[in-house]
Amino acid sequence: MTERQKNILSGKFMRKFGKMLFLTTLIGIVIGDFLVENLSNNHENSHISVIAKSPSIADRTSNQREFQRLLSSFGDRPSSTLPINQVLQSVSTKFLGAAYREGLLDQGKTENLFVSLIEFDCVLFVETVLAFSRNLVSANPNYENFVQNVEEVRYVNGKLDGYCSRLHYFSEWIRDNQRRNIVRDVTAELGGVTLDKTLNFMSNHWEKYPRLKNSEANYQCILAMERKIATEMKAESLRYIPTQKIHSIYPLLKAGDIIAVTTNLKGLDATHTGLVYLTPKGVGFIHASPSGQVTVSNDLQRYIENVDEAIGIMVARPILAIASNVGK
Repeated sequence: MTERQKNILSGKFMRKFGKMLFLTTLIGIVIGDFLVENLSNNHENSHISVIAKSPSIADRTSNQREFQRLLSSFGDRPSSTLPINQVLQSVSTKFLGAAYREGLLDQGKTENLFVSLIEFDCVLFVETVLAFSRNLVSANPNYENFVQNVEEVRYVNGKLDGYCSRLHYFSEWIRDNQRRNIVRDVTAELGGVTLDKTLNFMSNHWEKYPRLKNSEANYQCILAMERKIATEMKAESLRYIPTQKIHSIYPLLKAGDIIAVTTNLKGLDATHTGLVYLTPKGVGFIHASPSGQVTVSNDLQRYIENVDEAIGIMVARPILAIASNVGK
């Protein structure tokens, strides 16, 4: 029996034993508390801003209304005539002040296509800005295409097929989206150096992930995903721009470039992500900050210098699917 299996069995036993003891001593109070607690949990779990895969009628109507409000804020000027970097910066600005919230993609027991236009974690923010921008420059911007764009950037080959189809490691997110001509990894051409590490943080810290802790099938498929990434990295190593060299590449960065904050944590590639945001003062960083909301940090390198365990950045440049040379 593996150490992981022992921990799971031990945890299950302790939970069952504690529950039995508590019920036998305080059964009257426990029943009332149990009902209240579960009603509270059910309310919390159902409070999801946008569920785009099979949403309720009320949710879908609300989501479409918010989408239309954002779409109309761009006026009648066709965005398809604008450079993609300008569109990305304009779209990202619309979300300034939106709430930061952890764990939005991991609610519930199964993988659903979660989409939000009002609250974000860092990856969800990047995906939303990219998906909305790609929809905005399309021939027919609409809510359904936006939702499809979110699915395309979040999952392997653009298709949701369970928990393990999500692009969990951000370097793999970049690699997969590059294969489908959605972004281009420009880290190497910006002077990136080799990042020599094995990506296995999820399997080594499975207890931190509810869907790995409670599902052996998910755990096994994450192991398989990490082995696949290891094979890919043998053919093409990861690269990053060291923190002290970020300022030197400022003239080469464009608004909307996707930034992954590279880490020295064992088994992990990146701990945070956001977008380049050009200001009158220089190169900033717009991101869903764990401090509480979508915000702009005025200097990219200074921000990275203050992130725990950060060693630099990876850079991916969004491109238009209809014209692979646009935005390069």
